[in-house]
Amino acid sequence: MTDKPIMRDPMDSEEARVMSIAQHVNATKKEISDLAYKLLDSIEFNFTERECALLYRLSAFDLLDSSECKSAIMLMAQKLGNIPIPKEDNE
Repeated sequence: MTDKPIMRDPMDSEEARVMSIAQHVNATKKEISDLAYKLLDSIEFNFTERECALLYRLSAFDLLDSSECKSAIMLMAQKLGNIPIPKEDNE
């Protein structure tokens, strides 16, 4: 057993991941975080022109995680009219 503390790589954090992604797509950390939240929280395609451009760049550089990618595909297909907007169960 060793008495040395376990050192973690500072680049393993979520903040470091967002910072790295932001540098690749010429955006701020806040823009990336807000877009990721909006992407996973949206039911309808309601993104601004800037958000669309960032979303396309993130997709092109393969910087979306699997959940974000699935959401983006569903929302874009919905915008094109290929799938209907989901309705709430109580409607």
